[in-house]
Amino acid sequence: MNPMLKKLVDQDFMTESQSKYLEDAIDGKESIIVSGHKGWGILPLMATLMAIAKAKYRTLQVKGFDDLKNEDIDYFLIPGISNIDFEKLIKEAMAVGNISFISIKDPDHPYSIFKLLREVFKENEDTSKVYQILECAKIDDEPKLVKITQVTLNEKGRLIKKDFEG
Repeated sequence: MNPMLKKLVDQDFMTESQSKYLEDAIDGKESIIVSGHKGWGILPLMATLMAIAKAKYRTLQVKGFDDLKNEDIDYFLIPGISNIDFEKLIKEAMAVGNISFISIKDPDHPYSIFKLLREVFKENEDTSKVYQILECAKIDDEPKLVKITQVTLNEKGRLIKKDFEG
């Protein structure tokens, strides 16, 4: 197990099976969206996942739209950026072929993941990407990773959602 993920397991933020699942998702170059409120552990989780991707792949921390034109990388790392159309940035990142991303969805950066996936499909009909949506929450006042949903698109652009049961 990756030591950074083990730390989150030891803090009882996630389970060992969730940790293994997320490590496998990064190994498979899947896109990851960390969802929740800031006090729910989303920032440490996103930072951990970005650090793991950085150690394994060519990554680029996105600061604006121009960064999405860089095609010589494996992962876009998209932190919560202020003063930008964040929804449009995520949509454009989704539309870039062969490059995955790790990002955030929180009250400061709201967007509809499923709406964007449908819009991008209408533009490029790409069904090759796999998205992992990580939902964090507070349980008994403790931040936790409470749900992982894998989302793919079929050849007609319909969303296929599968919850991780580990």
